[in-house]
Amino acid sequence: MSNRNKVSKRLSERFLEDRRRGLKESIEYFSSKNKSERERWVCVKFVENLGIAFDEIELVSSDDDPPDVVFRNARFEIKDVLDRGRRRHTEYKVELQKALETSDPQVLLRQFTPKDITPLQVGDRILSELKRFGDHYAPSVRANLDLVFYVNLMEHLLEDGPMPTMTIFSPFGWRSISALLGWWSLVFFAAASAPSFLHSRVGTLTQRRFE
Repeated sequence: MSNRNKVSKRLSERFLEDRRRGLKESIEYFSSKNKSERERWVCVKFVENLGIAFDEIELVSSDDDPPDVVFRNARFEIKDVLDRGRRRHTEYKVELQKALETSDPQVLLRQFTPKDITPLQVGDRILSELKRFGDHYAPSVRANLDLVFYVNLMEHLLEDGPMPTMTIFSPFGWRSISALLGWWSLVFFAAASAPSFLHSRVGTLTQRRFE
């Protein structure tokens, strides 16, 4: 075997080792025991995107559910918006099995074809979710919760654009309704009683700034 082929083989082996290790870590992270950690992560990124100065210790998993996470006077309840039929934990297990069974890194590579999604389209998805599970919470509970959707759609990137009108979200009875999508935070609705940092940003999408 030539030196070039030996180097190529070592690089392939290193890639596979790194990929397998990363997938094992993802499987552990998305297990049920790490639910609270994932919820806090969503809130951290959501607040970071809003440009609010804070310390991560201010975000605390609640002893009483709901809410999932308490941040200052916000009571965050976290929901995921995923591609239909997608199960992240199972997804990583399947990918790990592929990684364990192959010696060819090319098998694990997938073509990424990003699609734009607008705030209006995100709003439509959130409306569907609100109709699906809203009745699981009593009206008095919803009125004191700040709902944050973690929009984790494969191959979708947010395109800057107009936000949906706030009034279409008000009938659902939540104190506020927002979303996290990548580097963006979107505040769709905030009642008068919502935390001021949400009420002041209602109807806006804010991208995280990097100094």
